[in-house]
Amino acid sequence: MSLEARRQTQAGGTAVGSVLIDAAPAARDRDGAVSALFARRHGVTLRFYTPHLAPRDSTVFDYTTPDGRTLFSVQPVPPSQGDAKLDALHGVAGRAGAALGATLLFLFVAAPPGRWRASVMLAAAWCLLRAPLGPSLPRASLFSPAVFYRPMLGVFSASAGSLAVLGLVLLLAASVLWRRGVPRRWWTTCAAAVLVLTAPYLVRYLGRGIAPPAGGVSFGLWGSWEVAVAAASMALVLLAAALVRGTEEPRGVPWTLPAACAWAVLAGLAGLWLWQPYGAWPEWYTFVWLPALVGVVVPAPSRWAVSGIATVAGTAAALVTWGAAVEGRLGLAERDAAGLGREDDPAAVALLERMGHELPAPEPHTAGDLYAVWLRSPLAAEDYPASLAVWTRAGDPVAELRLARLDLPPPLMAALVRSPDTRRGPRVERLGRVPGVHNVLVTPLPSGDVLTVGVGPRTLLIPPDRVARFLQGAVGVEPPYAISLSLPSPGPPAESARVIWTRTDWSVRGERRLELAGGVRHVHVRVDLGGPGALLERGALVVILDVVLLAAVWLASVVLADGWRPRLPLVLAALRTSYRVRLAAALAGFFVVPMVVFATWLFARFGEGTRRASDLLIRQTLSDAAGTAEALVSDRAANLGRAMQELGDRLDANLWLYRNGVAIATSAPVLEELGLADPFLVPPAFVRLAFEDELDLSADGRTAGRPIHVGYHVVLAGPPRVQAILAAPRLLEDEQVRRRLEDLALGVLLATLVGLVAAVTLAGLVARGLARPVAALREAAVAVGRGVPPPAFPPGALREFAPVMSAFERMAADVHTSQAALEEARRRTAQVLANVATGVIAVDEGLRVTMANPRAGELIGTTLEPGSLLPQMASPEWQPVWSAVGEFLAAGRTGGGERIAEREFDLEGRQIRVQIASLGPTPNGCVVALDDATALTRAARVLAWGEMARQVAHEIKNPLTPIRLGIQHLQRARAAGRASDFDATLAETAARILAEIDRLDAIARAFSRFASPPAEQLPLEPVDLHAAAREVVQLYALGGAEAPTRFEVAGDAGAPALARKDEVKEVLVNLLENARDAGARRVTVRLSQRGQRLAVEDDGRGIPADALARVFEPAFSTTSSGAGLGLAIAKRLAESWGGTIALESVAGSGTTVTITFQAAA
Repeated sequence: MSLEARRQTQAGGTAVGSVLIDAAPAARDRDGAVSALFARRHGVTLRFYTPHLAPRDSTVFDYTTPDGRTLFSVQPVPPSQGDAKLDALHGVAGRAGAALGATLLFLFVAAPPGRWRASVMLAAAWCLLRAPLGPSLPRASLFSPAVFYRPMLGVFSASAGSLAVLGLVLLLAASVLWRRGVPRRWWTTCAAAVLVLTAPYLVRYLGRGIAPPAGGVSFGLWGSWEVAVAAASMALVLLAAALVRGTEEPRGVPWTLPAACAWAVLAGLAGLWLWQPYGAWPEWYTFVWLPALVGVVVPAPSRWAVSGIATVAGTAAALVTWGAAVEGRLGLAERDAAGLGREDDPAAVALLERMGHELPAPEPHTAGDLYAVWLRSPLAAEDYPASLAVWTRAGDPVAELRLARLDLPPPLMAALVRSPDTRRGPRVERLGRVPGVHNVLVTPLPSGDVLTVGVGPRTLLIPPDRVARFLQGAVGVEPPYAISLSLPSPGPPAESARVIWTRTDWSVRGERRLELAGGVRHVHVRVDLGGPGALLERGALVVILDVVLLAAVWLASVVLADGWRPRLPLVLAALRTSYRVRLAAALAGFFVVPMVVFATWLFARFGEGTRRASDLLIRQTLSDAAGTAEALVSDRAANLGRAMQELGDRLDANLWLYRNGVAIATSAPVLEELGLADPFLVPPAFVRLAFEDELDLSADGRTAGRPIHVGYHVVLAGPPRVQAILAAPRLLEDEQVRRRLEDLALGVLLATLVGLVAAVTLAGLVARGLARPVAALREAAVAVGRGVPPPAFPPGALREFAPVMSAFERMAADVHTSQAALEEARRRTAQVLANVATGVIAVDEGLRVTMANPRAGELIGTTLEPGSLLPQMASPEWQPVWSAVGEFLAAGRTGGGERIAEREFDLEGRQIRVQIASLGPTPNGCVVALDDATALTRAARVLAWGEMARQVAHEIKNPLTPIRLGIQHLQRARAAGRASDFDATLAETAARILAEIDRLDAIARAFSRFASPPAEQLPLEPVDLHAAAREVVQLYALGGAEAPTRFEVAGDAGAPALARKDEVKEVLVNLLENARDAGARRVTVRLSQRGQRLAVEDDGRGIPADALARVFEPAFSTTSSGAGLGLAIAKRLAESWGGTIALESVAGSGTTVTITFQAAA
């Protein structure tokens, strides 16, 4: 039922809005209906009625238009108290389970490794076992006792999920015990033996708890049984192995482990052939598994032991669950056969009587109404085969819905309707039909019509009707058995009490005699065991799953006990750089990619083959129905719908008839009423058939959520308004097709896994083959690095490694020769260094000694061993030296350092001269040369003072001679007695003596200034150079114009410079005196560079080129009257100011002395 609203658009068209109010469960859009959304949100079902047909009840509400017209009526139907309780419990369990899972996960992450995490795991297991969380889980059937139950362990074996949880907990405990190690004692061996002996019987006992559902066993359900049983058996075997393992990890794989795995596989294969319907396996067969169980508990490396235990236990569990599933299917088949014949079904009678007393409202008038009545009845949930119909009181059919092909012919049903008992009220008639008792409900309706509901025995002998195949939804798994009924034949009149089973190859056949109407019939039951290939395929997959499960539990035990966490970047880096992983990926790609492509092609071909087969059947059906359909359309039959139903019944096919693109009749009106038959021809098919002159067409579609294939055939040609098209839909899903697809998918999956395992194994073999010569090369390289002869390479190396090995041998020989030469050179160097007076130390970037001669140890005062750290070996007084070495190395790392550096340090009263030379780029280090220059400095100082005394004596001697001569001249003049001349002689001689004395004073002051230490100098101050130069020049200008030399100042005054004003004047006086002594006629003091540069320019005789290099040396002079200290003093003073002094001169052209100053801040 849908609600539509129409509006006229501005362009003249019509806009239609539609809302789906309610739909049958088989409808394709049922989940999007308002009723379904309301039921999911509020838990209340909405029941809709056509206008004026709803029951008179206060709970019924009418949906009307603004003008008062009733569109439909709706009645909310709350769930029963039990259903409401179950829904509330399910919702609360889901929310509580999510909150509990988040809490447990947080506690697991936050808890420290060890017993605290174990406590969290036990709490989680207890919640899964005891709390009602099973129905809220995605796979609720895992915790259902309906498909698995064993009473021995109570709640721990009440379902496959509970048993799996118990097995996982025991596996975790056994794994932790394994990792801790148990010392081997006599009692541990006895306990392990008991566990090994118990394991086969426990597996067989647990396997008997498997109860296959009547709908069949899927691979997923069988796999869940196998995992549960395998987890329990693996826990016992792993615990036994942990008890006899001991505390040390075995190094080698014992031969018993692969032998046990092979034995288990052979025992499993033998078990497939030994199984029988009665008793399953012989009693002695259980003991066949003991050698395999004993073999896997022998101590072995962990990963191999885990794989072996999972293989043996998984193989046994797979075999037992297969046998138990087959036994369960035999039980279902036997129950089916036992319900045939004269066996009554009291449950069906009770449900029919209950249905008869609950009359449907409103009364059903169509097949769609009958389907709604059936869905609301309790019989639908029990999956009974049924047939419903509405009859007039005279026995004429009004509407019919056949859900199964029951042996209830219409005349028989009409006779029951016309019976006088019908007026008395609802009744249930028992009819002995084929293949068993049928029960028919006959109940009169208030309108006078009669409703009949026929129910047959629940058996696979009664197939669903073609309509039911469309209505029942998605197809289930393959039926657990096949059952058939023979034709009546003369024979013993007594029925056989039970089914007689016999195994024939890979199937089990059962027979039972039934006494039915028409004679004795035989019921044949066949249970397919599956071919050996399919069984091995499925068994291998679940065993691989068991291996993965046990490996995951082992890893979980590591996380649980040791707190191990995978470091994803490190793992990815290791995988990315591993040759073995790369080779395995390449091999897997070469195998898996073609396999996937081939499987895709197979699936496509398989689907195409299924469609071609469906096309053939559809074309045959359309061909058979085309003549009748054309006649019905051409003659415009009055009861076209009834005629189409009869045509569909005769051909056993669903048929849809379209005219002008609109459906005008169907062979199953219920599909049209429920919206499962397209009311309009699909546009692509209509265009191709009506306008492109095609006569036949097929296309894919979906109905009731299932894929279908629809064939179209034109039965009446003409324009689109006249053209009639017959359509035949057919379901694409089929149990056999699904089984073949499942086999193909599992085969591809197994082949892919085998390819991956083979790729990893081959990669391991190749990697180990490459690892042997690489390991030999590594050992040889280590030997060469240690300076010992390398071992010989093992014979039989790969040919690709022969050039590498021969080259390595040549390299080893060259290295040995080079080492010998290096040792000889080192020996000679050591001999040379041992005899030199200079201390030599070679250090690396960390100031660790790599080499040191004895003289270095003597200077430092300690023995320097290679590898020792210099700052820690020497006394603290040497710290400035090592700091200078560290700065030199740091400058070398940045690329801005010098190759050789010289420093002098005053350490402990000694003058240490340090030379540092780099050994090359970082991190080669450097060489430090240490010289004790104390004696040399003292000798130089003595020589300097001697030279100074000689200069002083020489300079003083020159003025003393004129003084002596003057005094002698005065004495002679006095002795001569010439008084008149004596005064003039005295004045002249005194003037000369005073001049010489002034000369001596100048010499003394010059030597005093030159020898004064820097510590006695005053601090620098801002000096106006222009003013100082002007003052000095003015003094020299007092001589007047008659003076032979002119002095002047040039340039503008600039910023003050750092100097000392008196010293600046003294330097200027010396420079100006030198210029005047050089015979200069013009002397210029020039200021430039904003007052920071001072130059004294003269035009005197200049200085010869060969004497320029010595002009700043003390006692050097170009005249005989000078002391030779003027320029030396000027240089010293200029450098003390932080400036520089330079001299340029050309012989005969003059001299320029330039002084550069620092600017004052």
